[in-house]
Amino acid sequence: MTAHRPYIGDNLRPSTAWHAQFEDVNNDGLADLFVAKGNVAKMPDFAEEDPNNLLLQRPDGTFEEAGDRAGVASTKIGRGAALADFNLDGLLDLVVVNRWHTAQTWRNAGGETGRWVQVRLEQDAPNRDSLGAWIEVRCGDTVLRHEVSSGGGHAGGQSGWHHFGLGDEAKGEIRVIWPDGDEGAWQDFDADGFYVLRRGAAPTAWTPE
Repeated sequence: MTAHRPYIGDNLRPSTAWHAQFEDVNNDGLADLFVAKGNVAKMPDFAEEDPNNLLLQRPDGTFEEAGDRAGVASTKIGRGAALADFNLDGLLDLVVVNRWHTAQTWRNAGGETGRWVQVRLEQDAPNRDSLGAWIEVRCGDTVLRHEVSSGGGHAGGQSGWHHFGLGDEAKGEIRVIWPDGDEGAWQDFDADGFYVLRRGAAPTAWTPE
């Protein structure tokens, strides 16, 4: 996988990448990669029209560019970004903060997407969001892992719900390795739902209002 030059337009000078984030945007169980792009200022040695990348992972581990097809190939000097489910429909949306331009927001309109689960961790203060924990989701022989962190990219990041794409799986198991190393038990869940996880307790289903 490479994303070192613009993939649209006729400018072939090198790209300048800022925020990069791996997330499963089509819920097929494979991590995709979004990269916000933009010239540092007016540096003639680098591309001035530099589109954001949305690289979709294929089953063989390679990636294909889909930023232009998805409509997120903006060239408005991207900087910070975040992939998160803004409208709580199970699909990850996108916001990008631009230099010299207003921020841009895109809603994921779906299409051929798989199933999903989203979880939020809770524990007592001072680390209420469980920073440093690992969330593991097991479907069949596949285990998806997500580290709970703050930030994660240039001038961008988010906290709250942690999203996992599940492909065609209708059920799965989930556990948390808490920040102090305590390993929770594997617990069952149904796909296409939100769950709150507390140490020592069963997953609690949550419904958007």
